[in-house]
Amino acid sequence: MMRVAHLSMTAIAGACWAWSEAFKEAGHDSFCCAPAGYGDGRQMPTDYEWPPTGEALDRINSADVLFCYQGYPYRFAWYPRAKPTVVIYVSQPQPHIWTEAQDDGWPWAVDGEYQTRLYPGSIPVPECLPLAREWFRPAAKPRDRVRIAYSPSNTGGRDGWDDKGYDQVRSILLKLVEDCDGKSGLPPIEADIITGIPLGECLLRKATAHIVIDECVTGAFHSNSIQGLAHGCVVLNNADELCIENVRTVTGGAEPPFSRCSMERLDAVLRRFCMIGPLGLEAVGRNNRTWMETHWQARALIERNFLPLMERALDRAAKAPGAVHQSA
Repeated sequence: MMRVAHLSMTAIAGACWAWSEAFKEAGHDSFCCAPAGYGDGRQMPTDYEWPPTGEALDRINSADVLFCYQGYPYRFAWYPRAKPTVVIYVSQPQPHIWTEAQDDGWPWAVDGEYQTRLYPGSIPVPECLPLAREWFRPAAKPRDRVRIAYSPSNTGGRDGWDDKGYDQVRSILLKLVEDCDGKSGLPPIEADIITGIPLGECLLRKATAHIVIDECVTGAFHSNSIQGLAHGCVVLNNADELCIENVRTVTGGAEPPFSRCSMERLDAVLRRFCMIGPLGLEAVGRNNRTWMETHWQARALIERNFLPLMERALDRAAKAPGAVHQSA
């Protein structure tokens, strides 16, 4: 058991908290310090709000290892620069942070959902979930209709990278619901487009869906996909071979049960799944939950992917305790 602090200067959709809770589930003394949301209704859970003060600082100073997500806060006066540190990147590259972490000698990795293509030579780590918690367990799903959940990270942007096809997906869903007129052969369909609410409420709503749409634009997958499998849902994304290989790497060879399709095929794929009906979709979803319980348990993922990084950080600190990056 190690004392582990998970630190993030940005909300990163609650992933910092989820990692921390997964470490707790694996038996570690773990806590999270991160912003509590985005200011638009999307509140994120955290043990301590960023920036750390008081008890949070005490726990940071007494931790065995610090995990820093999407940022390396060595320039803050309170940051214990000689403390064993692992830096995890979770979105688009920030080269100065990347260089600073490497210059300081700390190990680093990237969230394997898509970021390895952005950081040449990087190694992937999984976005762990505390599967035993209510927010990440399946919930009762309706049996008189097919429920589709879609919770985009953004609803507007200049290109597909920013909005991940929100307008297109929304149009497809609305047309699909409109076509449930008793003449198309489709069962009743409900589209739950979820925006601007706290993470916990979002997760509980998605857990009642038969189908979860992540995104079908960038070739990546995101938290939605892993959460959807945990909730026992059919998960649609357009994860490319690099992302699939990342899953194989972090799990030791398991093939993720995503249903992969492009934006051009999304409407047809949704209609095909809806024709299976709510009971058939629920059966597929149960298999997806079983996959998560078999291949995505926190303890096994942490031992395989994170403990080696933690050992490297501890070793580096022991060998060169005074060799830390100096602020400009």
